[in-house]
Amino acid sequence: MTLFKSLLLGSAAGIVAVAGAQAADLPSKKAAPATYVKICDAYGAGFFYIPGTDTCAKISGYTRYELQYTPAKQVLKLTNTAGAATIGVGQFASTQDTFGSEYRGRIDLDARTPTGYGVARSYIALRGTGATGLRKAAANYETGSFGNVVDSSNGSLTMERAFVQWAGFTAGIATSNYAMMPSWTYNANLWAGFPNGQRQIAYTATLGGGFSATIALEDKSMFNGDAGSTSVSNVDTANVLVANVRLDQAWGWAAVHGVVGKNSITNATTGTTASFGPLSYAASTTVTGTTDLAAKSKNEYAIGATASFNLDMIAKGDVINLTANYADGMVGALMANGIGNPNVGSSGGRTLGGVLRNDNNVVYLGTAAAGFANTKGWAVGAQALHYWAPNWRSVFTGGYAQLTPPTQVQTATLAWGKGTIWETRGSLIYSPVKSFDIGLEVQYLKNNSKLQNLASDLSTAAGTWRAAGYNGLSNSNLTTKLRVERSF
Repeated sequence: MTLFKSLLLGSAAGIVAVAGAQAADLPSKKAAPATYVKICDAYGAGFFYIPGTDTCAKISGYTRYELQYTPAKQVLKLTNTAGAATIGVGQFASTQDTFGSEYRGRIDLDARTPTGYGVARSYIALRGTGATGLRKAAANYETGSFGNVVDSSNGSLTMERAFVQWAGFTAGIATSNYAMMPSWTYNANLWAGFPNGQRQIAYTATLGGGFSATIALEDKSMFNGDAGSTSVSNVDTANVLVANVRLDQAWGWAAVHGVVGKNSITNATTGTTASFGPLSYAASTTVTGTTDLAAKSKNEYAIGATASFNLDMIAKGDVINLTANYADGMVGALMANGIGNPNVGSSGGRTLGGVLRNDNNVVYLGTAAAGFANTKGWAVGAQALHYWAPNWRSVFTGGYAQLTPPTQVQTATLAWGKGTIWETRGSLIYSPVKSFDIGLEVQYLKNNSKLQNLASDLSTAAGTWRAAGYNGLSNSNLTTKLRVERSF
């Protein structure tokens, strides 16, 4: 029996040895090693190493749908005593869109690579948007015809952010270094805000103890008021100089910020017919004086202070932000474009039925001898975020602004005088899961504005226009927005 077992085991060993020798002669078919994406935790959640490099990248973005309702308002109308027609500021209530929707999506790409002089970062945020009705950007509520606005969809692509950062420098389209208040609301605010970013080149120095300082050249366009007419306009020089000093601490942060620049005025020839702001849609007038208006410039500036305080003692995540700003010739530093400079092609500009204000940074005073003068103003604002529960929160805001354009010598031109705007709003936002929001916001706006030169007839070729019974403009309205947004 023992001999039998020995023979059996010896035969099996021989068979295995022969099979192994034969297999060694066959070609190898080993699978290629799998390549896995490696997590990069040096810059926070969501980053991964691009295979074969030491660059960490992150892909994020959001999709959004928004529905807006704003009751129609008739703001002001001018009656032609010659019987030709009636024109006005804003539309008749019966012909205004009251509903509008917007749909958008954004993709963010963030790539970072360590270097001997700090992290080299590139960032892109590309947004696609379409809208209908009240939200349609091409709608015009300033027309004298009072025709219905075409309710058709439109779409556009916007590069919100596209910048490179390295060794303290930022170059490209990035967040403004003047507008410090974060954007938590659905509609425009009574403080500066540039949702499409600012073209800039900037340098930020870290000073220690939580202090940092930034100096930047930023694009002039977003700090402009209304561009005015093509004959006489207030176009800033190519760039403005922006600076801020900021302190970051456990309790929050605080900053002082300022901007300086020049308003350059194009030539206007004697006899040129043009509309000289602040009411570019008022009756046209004619440049007076014996000589042409040469190109001129006016210095402009704005200064502000903003602070943010953590209120975790009330509820985890609670924050309050405060800001105050003063401007001399730079209206865009006081209020967001959608509310402070509401060209009526924007939905923010139609929250009071077509017009809040339409102020220029600099105003032609009516004669060549009088020249130009800056519009001045100031604004304050507050914004609070409160969590009722981990998945329920609200944002509450309040703001007040005062604008004082110069007195115009040209009495045949209807123009804005001193005016005030104030707003308050509240929202309720439900998040079923993280980064998924369903929110409802209601905003109340109140505008009180004086009008210059109402005692005079407004002469045009069609006859004499008179704003009978009006010595100012006082209007208020509510606007409501429903937003559904999912971030990733």
